Amino acid sequence: MNHDIASSDASAPSGVADFVNVVRCYALTEWRVLARERTAMVFIFILPAVLSAILGPGVSGLDAAPGAMGRATIGFAVMFSYMVVTYSGHAFYRDFWYHTHGRQALIRPATLAFAMGKVLPACAMSFVQLLLFTGFAAVFLGLPLNGQVLQVALTGAALVTSGSALGFLLFAITRSTATLSNLSYLVLVTFSAVGGAIVATEALPAWSRTLGYATPHYWALRALNEATFGQGRWSVVLQSTAVILTFTAVCATAASLAFDFRDQKHDTT
Repeated sequence: MNHDIASSDASAPSGVADFVNVVRCYALTEWRVLARERTAMVFIFILPAVLSAILGPGVSGLDAAPGAMGRATIGFAVMFSYMVVTYSGHAFYRDFWYHTHGRQALIRPATLAFAMGKVLPACAMSFVQLLLFTGFAAVFLGLPLNGQVLQVALTGAALVTSGSALGFLLFAITRSTATLSNLSYLVLVTFSAVGGAIVATEALPAWSRTLGYATPHYWALRALNEATFGQGRWSVVLQSTAVILTFTAVCATAASLAFDFRDQKHDTT
């Protein structure tokens, strides 16, 4: 009995270490690819900055309201941080681009560790983008910060996690990168439009606002608005985050059920 207990205690840290090692290996590989290609940095960091500067609050329906420029900037940041959907999906397809999917099917790493390693770099980039844009808006664009930075960080982490789970799901149910890319851009535009990232929710038609409740964007902006223009109430932030995490759990569960290392996919149409 004592021998069995000792063996169990010794194997637990080893299992955790193996899990972390798998995540780390895949994450480092994906980070090298993203850093080399640089397109993710353009879409996640540069494009929202350019659009914010060009369009400002004019397109958001906020006009000249106090802090409107900062709020518009946050909207564009939320919109393009959701490019994590595309880059997470592409991370899984990369094995088909480089013809390493057969090796993955033979190795069959733990699905959770494999998925986490694949999406972690894109998640990290999107998360940093949200923090940087919020900080810039607060310092230079008149965005108030009535809540805490931790509230912004928690909301951003939940949002990008939901995007990575959705990207995993889109990979699991599609058969080509073209299909995944098209669906990703459809999600990006639709969720941003009805979720209040482009035009403030208050300025949207009633039917658009109703649809927005089903998007992570609406709840993320609700939490961010509470942390900035609002009273910084944790109840609002935690409630909004819980909704986003529920969306994440549904996508992740559906993706894990649909995912199979043996699936055959195509890197082109």
